[in-house]
Amino acid sequence: MMQTYWTIVLGCLVAILMAMLIMMFRKKYFLNKLNYVFAMNTVIVLLILTVGFIDGRMDMYLDIALSYSILGFVTQVILAKYIGGRRR
Repeated sequence: MMQTYWTIVLGCLVAILMAMLIMMFRKKYFLNKLNYVFAMNTVIVLLILTVGFIDGRMDMYLDIALSYSILGFVTQVILAKYIGGRRR
């Protein structure tokens, strides 16, 4: 019962990810595309955790998801600093 539930959740997350990917390629401006990439980062972390529930090895997938989210956060901070420029 729970296995089918998590499989349905996984399918929905993949569908959301594909929709966000399509909408990202339709946007014209770089900053809008960058916002979609950052939002997709969150969906990918949820996708990794869902795979962990399905596989039954939640501890391993939790470590992977945490590493991925920290890497995404550091990337966001670096890009925000780069795009924001210097204030005088």
